[in-house]
Amino acid sequence: MDIYNVLPSNVTVYRVSNGGETAIGVYLVILGWLSWIGNGVVILLLTKQRKSLEPQDFLTLNLAVSDASIAIFGYSRGILEVFDVLRDQSYLIKTFWTCKVDGFLILLFGLISINTLTAISVIRYIKGCQPQHAHHVNKRNICLVITAVWLCSLFWAGAPLLGWGSYRARGYGTCEIDWKQALYSVPVKLYVMSIFFFNFFVPLFVIVFTYVSIIRTVNSARQRKIERSITRVSLILCAAFLLAWSPYAVISMWSAWGYQIPQLNSILASLFAKSASFYNPFIYIGMSSKFRKDLQALFYCLRPTSAHRHTPPVPLARPGDVQLDVDGFEDEPVDPNASENIQEGKAESPTESERQDRPLPESGKCVSPHGLMRKPSDSGRL
Repeated sequence: MDIYNVLPSNVTVYRVSNGGETAIGVYLVILGWLSWIGNGVVILLLTKQRKSLEPQDFLTLNLAVSDASIAIFGYSRGILEVFDVLRDQSYLIKTFWTCKVDGFLILLFGLISINTLTAISVIRYIKGCQPQHAHHVNKRNICLVITAVWLCSLFWAGAPLLGWGSYRARGYGTCEIDWKQALYSVPVKLYVMSIFFFNFFVPLFVIVFTYVSIIRTVNSARQRKIERSITRVSLILCAAFLLAWSPYAVISMWSAWGYQIPQLNSILASLFAKSASFYNPFIYIGMSSKFRKDLQALFYCLRPTSAHRHTPPVPLARPGDVQLDVDGFEDEPVDPNASENIQEGKAESPTESERQDRPLPESGKCVSPHGLMRKPSDSGRL
């Protein structure tokens, strides 16, 4: 595993043994499938309930789309390269799925993820610390935010394709910005400094500031319970993402400033950064009771129709369950208003009937029973 080839340019290249390459390939396959399946379930859940989504839920959907895209584009080329699926010098890799394309897609969706997490933290700050401005959190403004996130990410990821910076192959399906080129070019150094400032340090500052402010501001018992639950999930999402990407960011900055970084460390940091795409669905499941309830309702809706019919979630009163002593009403006056409260097939208590009827599907459609109980104070699926 410790095999080094020294090139004429005095650049030392680290070569991993066959066993090491297999381990990297298995790692990419497992993380890729976990990320693709987990984020796919989140996308399916949110699109199924798109009519009842809160505005901030669209940010969660955008995050799931970017993470699923990283799973598709960020892992696939590495898997093909490690296992030599398409063989050396394949037409697909050389012509279409080049290192530039792969590096562009990985950087694009990585930037979308961190900027979306930053937007989520700002929404949480407005909800928790500036409730007088909460009316600005609407679908129109959220769509504008998502559009801005995509445009900014496209700008920074597309700049190297237009000559401001460049992409290079790191090895094992890892294509990235050529950080060391900043040592020899002032424009490239400006690009490297700008992308770190606007896409790492600024989001990091905003995330830390917003969540510290939320923790300090929430006071009342009920508000504290609601906000702590939602804020805890959002904070863990941001912390997991930053934990995954920080080693890669530090190593890249060292490389850009001329420090010699062992190539193995750089490869491992890059592979670890890609793992950020599979964390989020498991964080939702483990920490968000709303998400678990919505997920349970989704699986219930996906069951066959016969299962819905034969195993209703709540037993309901049916015709014949309410017995009336008709003889007792003979020759006695009946209050006309009383007939409004006597309906065949319903329980006598309207309140109880409404409570029991709530999980029923409407117009033949399977509707989440939990979605019908959402309160106006709820802050999205998280």
